[in-house]
Amino acid sequence: MYHIANDKRQQATAEKIRQALIRCLSVKTMSEITVSDISSAAGVSRSTFYRSFDIPLDVLRYECDRVVVIMENDYSKANLKNLDDLVHFTLRYWRNHSEVLDAAVNCDRMDIVHKSISNHSDALISSLQGIIGGGFTDQEIDYIRMGAIGMISNLLSVWIKHEKKESPDQLFELYMKFTKLIRAIRD
Repeated sequence: MYHIANDKRQQATAEKIRQALIRCLSVKTMSEITVSDISSAAGVSRSTFYRSFDIPLDVLRYECDRVVVIMENDYSKANLKNLDDLVHFTLRYWRNHSEVLDAAVNCDRMDIVHKSISNHSDALISSLQGIIGGGFTDQEIDYIRMGAIGMISNLLSVWIKHEKKESPDQLFELYMKFTKLIRAIRD
């Protein structure tokens, strides 16, 4: 768990630690990175690290939450007309933040990404309700939201495992083929 006070100094230190994790990820996998690695790269002591984070994975959680909050803000600015637009936007967005996905997939912790998206999905819910319209209960919206999050998370996970060979547009085409297949099976 990370615990960063609403204090400029601690937030600045957390930012140094976050940036250090990104640098460490360029030479080691997430599961190989230690508190000492991050502390050294950040230029802070281990005790300073422990004031904000318990373990290195907490820094990944913090980074993932940061990326998702930025994405959530960008959802509201995008002109999303349907669920396909939402998926396409999300795939393009994560292409620019793939180091978080790389780290999560490589240490088999895609649950961190999934949970972060789920915890910070207010704009996603808002977008979904605007896209699919009214008439759904809160429970139904929750199922739709989690289905969309799960589908996107799994698609991104496979993309990372395949070494990010496909562009976001190619991933979107795969998504479209998948939804067409689902419709064909249903009909």
